[in-house]
Amino acid sequence: MEAIVVAALLLWLITISCLHFFIISKGYQGRKVRIGFVPITCHLLLPVAMDRDAWFPGQVEAIKYSSWPDMIESIKGGELDAAFILAPIALSLMDQDVPVRIALLGHRNGTALVVSEKEGIVGVNGLKGKTIAIPIRFSTQNLALQQYLAGNSISMSQINLVELPPPDMPSALASGAIDAYIVGEPYAAQAEMAGTGVIMHRIQDLWPDFISSLLIVREDILKEKKKTMDQIIRTLYHQGRWIEAHRAEAARMGARFFGLPDALLLHVLTDKKVRVSYVDLLPRASELRKIGELMVKYGLQARVPRCKLYLKWQ
Repeated sequence: MEAIVVAALLLWLITISCLHFFIISKGYQGRKVRIGFVPITCHLLLPVAMDRDAWFPGQVEAIKYSSWPDMIESIKGGELDAAFILAPIALSLMDQDVPVRIALLGHRNGTALVVSEKEGIVGVNGLKGKTIAIPIRFSTQNLALQQYLAGNSISMSQINLVELPPPDMPSALASGAIDAYIVGEPYAAQAEMAGTGVIMHRIQDLWPDFISSLLIVREDILKEKKKTMDQIIRTLYHQGRWIEAHRAEAARMGARFFGLPDALLLHVLTDKKVRVSYVDLLPRASELRKIGELMVKYGLQARVPRCKLYLKWQ
């Protein structure tokens, strides 16, 4: 009798497990892949793919975020299948055993250190005692700023560092709430075009081939919809070459999708001084390790995070 009960329980467990797997699989099969983004130029591959590729919008639901912490929670909670997110956040998530892999870069460069026009800040020493905004501590913008200041013998105790969502930075600078900020485009260009900010440094002068955001993908969606995900990543990757050859058109696509002025995106993508680059988008472990080492150096991590890449989509 006892053997019959055990066998029945095992059968029940197997049935429930199979049913659970079936439901999950059907859930993935029956819905679009949810990809998170914020309205910045290193996420431009997404709106261009949505606009240019007839297949892509039928597979992808693009979900807009205004803050990095909200996106982080959505990734941890499984509400997003993939996301364009800041590189240090991605590495930190991996260190916390969140099941994600890095598949693609958003773009290179496209960040600037902006200072208030009315403050008349000249040179790095002019930043002493000033309030400087960063997008979030876990950003390569923060790492670049700390490296720049340290290289000029300025300690973090000599400035007031604050975190602000990128869209809020230009207005905060104009109002005098902050004196400077470092951010991804187009929010550096926004202050420059408004006459309230001056570009002190473009990121390529401080950190050539700078990486801001990259695309992470959850491992469960890679298992359940691998062919679809591979095609999604390939489609995004190929938009980079197209953007390079059609910058003005790409700017208009991005402006519509992000809800930003055409002139702002046109400036960022067509002004040669900005030099936003959509080539060389394959992630390299060596570059990500450098970011991880800087995270340790500046107190964001106790150890260099292990980088998990996903490049089988090629």
